[in-house]
Amino acid sequence: MPDNFSFQNADPEVADAVPGVLEREISPLEATGAHWIAPSRAPEGAPVLRGTVELPGRPGRAELLVAGLGLHAVRVNGTSVAQGALEPAISDPRRVVWYSRLDVTDLLGTGTNTVEVTLGAGFYAMTTPDAWRWEQAPWRGPRMVIAALAADGATVAVSGADWRWGEGPVRFDSMYEGQSYDARMAGAPLDSPVTVTEGPGGRLDERRHEPVAPGEPIALAWRPCAHGWLGDAGRVIAGVARYDLDLAEGQRLRIRFGETLDAAGELVCSNEHVYTGRFQTDEIVGAGGPVHWFPQFAYQGFRYLEVEGLGRRPGPGEIVAVPLEQQVDPASAFDCDVPLFNDLVELTRRTVLNNLHHIPTDTPCYEKNGWTGDVLVSLDTLTGLFDLHRLLVKWIEDIVSTQLPDGSLSVIAPSSGWGYRDGECAPAPEWTCVLPALLVHLAGVYGDPQPAREHWGACRAYLDHELSRLHDGLAGSELGDYLAPGYPLGPPPEDSRLSASCFLFRALGQGVELAAMNGDDDAARRFRGAAARLRGRINETFLDRHDGCYRTASDPPDERNGGYRQTSNLMPVAFGIVPDQDREQVVATIIDDVVARGHHLNTGHIGTSLLLNVLTDAGRADEACTVATGTDEPSWGHWLQLGATSMWERWDDGARSHDHFFLATVTDWILTRVAGVQRIGGDWSRVRVAPGLAPGVNRAASTRRTPLGDLVVEWERGGPVHLVVPQGMTCELGGENPATLGPGDHRL
Repeated sequence: MPDNFSFQNADPEVADAVPGVLEREISPLEATGAHWIAPSRAPEGAPVLRGTVELPGRPGRAELLVAGLGLHAVRVNGTSVAQGALEPAISDPRRVVWYSRLDVTDLLGTGTNTVEVTLGAGFYAMTTPDAWRWEQAPWRGPRMVIAALAADGATVAVSGADWRWGEGPVRFDSMYEGQSYDARMAGAPLDSPVTVTEGPGGRLDERRHEPVAPGEPIALAWRPCAHGWLGDAGRVIAGVARYDLDLAEGQRLRIRFGETLDAAGELVCSNEHVYTGRFQTDEIVGAGGPVHWFPQFAYQGFRYLEVEGLGRRPGPGEIVAVPLEQQVDPASAFDCDVPLFNDLVELTRRTVLNNLHHIPTDTPCYEKNGWTGDVLVSLDTLTGLFDLHRLLVKWIEDIVSTQLPDGSLSVIAPSSGWGYRDGECAPAPEWTCVLPALLVHLAGVYGDPQPAREHWGACRAYLDHELSRLHDGLAGSELGDYLAPGYPLGPPPEDSRLSASCFLFRALGQGVELAAMNGDDDAARRFRGAAARLRGRINETFLDRHDGCYRTASDPPDERNGGYRQTSNLMPVAFGIVPDQDREQVVATIIDDVVARGHHLNTGHIGTSLLLNVLTDAGRADEACTVATGTDEPSWGHWLQLGATSMWERWDDGARSHDHFFLATVTDWILTRVAGVQRIGGDWSRVRVAPGLAPGVNRAASTRRTPLGDLVVEWERGGPVHLVVPQGMTCELGGENPATLGPGDHRL
């Protein structure tokens, strides 16, 4: 986010716009007769609500259905039910609340059984003032829970007026500021009556995407620091610290988390977009004995943590780092004989996993927001690495939940009401055009047309909104090619009407495809005509036929006479906007500029996602490979030389976030052009395998998971090619011995 954007109070028109609740059958949780319940007064910390049930015997099968707002942590008969983290999944609760289904069979017994639910704030009841106004979200309300316990197929207990509540040991929690834990409050009485209340208004639906769960604990390397002891996890992660240590009565620890160190080797832990003096900080107060605490209502992005107040080096296992990771399956495996490419794929995998927490986020440290444009440029990279089918179906719900009556969408999803107007990084079609792109992608990559059918009305309304605000036949944007070299505040210097119009042109083409899928001939005709007119205006306004390139009036001068912006030319080439007679010359200018810059890119998040593929597809894989293997700034190799363990937000060594995937799209090029595997058309029925495109790569092996089965490609330069083609797929093999291959195991 650029420093020069303003942050204002919520727009009443935005705050009052309630997203439509999709009509569905009543959920199993609602059918039990369970009620939403809340503490009878405002709690001082995270309240604990408890219900009891008498069972005549131990059940053969028992499940707890539960949704606690903002976040819930469940204990049955005193034992934590840890089958997921950060639940329920973030959403606009006026549209949908995702409940959890927990297997509690082994935790119940004969006689009296207790169910305890501790409620964290999450983004539902945020109190921390922040740039994105989560503390002003229109759905903010008291923490509440709805739950039902079923044993052997029968409902045996539901949340209601007979539950009781009390204060618990979590005295404060904030997704941005961290948590405070007072061990002296553990076991406090739960004897206050609850209040039966109205829910937030959205439908109750079971979470169908993969849960977030703790990964393997990481031992920390400790050294003294200015305020105590500094622990190093060895790499950037998204997660929490787990605490198992003895503290004296009233002894206070402060644990701060950060991704980087300053020049003196001290922790960097601050965030100008969180308007309090506290950020990513845990606080613990001892009770004179062991403290066992696993924080459940916030997570941090960090490599380092600083412990103040312990007075000694933490012992083995007393404080460990625990990643929290979405349990998505890998979609591919890749290996080649160029170590840098293997490293870049691995760093991208780590970065993506660090940014999946029920939505795709832009940084687990500084924002935790679902920025739509980050995903839009990274979609092939993300789904090339992981099976995100179910998670993206869920996130589309979040995107549609931000839609206003005029059809506009927020640049983040979900949204508190921020991200629609000037000063809020909006409007920005390079971000919000993610909706049609996702619908087409899900239908093609995963063979799932249902989201395209379910959300076609929202998509059509969005595209009509973008067309309604064209000025002089062109779209406008607040953002553009974000964080290009030399522009650390965000937006680049070139006229963002070019990037906005290019993305809208591509989205209109996707709209034509989606209209055809839905039998909407009128929309298909309108969007096809609008795309043709927009293409014409782009070329009339920005194509300089004399120099054979695209320019804008605000392009900065540089060593190339008149200035040149790579992204301004990459978009028209990649999106099919360039007139046929001009394409060769425009591509030539891209190549010339890359060479003139010492074989370097000069792109932000948009151009970076396009450059290597455009060069390779134009027959200049040599230039693409030279750019990809560079080690001086700006380059991915430069990050590695600086010790990166994940992908960064900016090209320079002053990058704020060291855990950001929108410049990591080199991995898509590696998986498709280096491995040599590309879809032809929208789905997996036809693929192109082109071994050896990248000079300097002499061996590669790739396995890609598809709806039809695993596609295996292994090759050596000058040697054999091994292909395993699943049923339903045809493979067009390029190279010295081209062939068309059907399903089977082929060695050529």
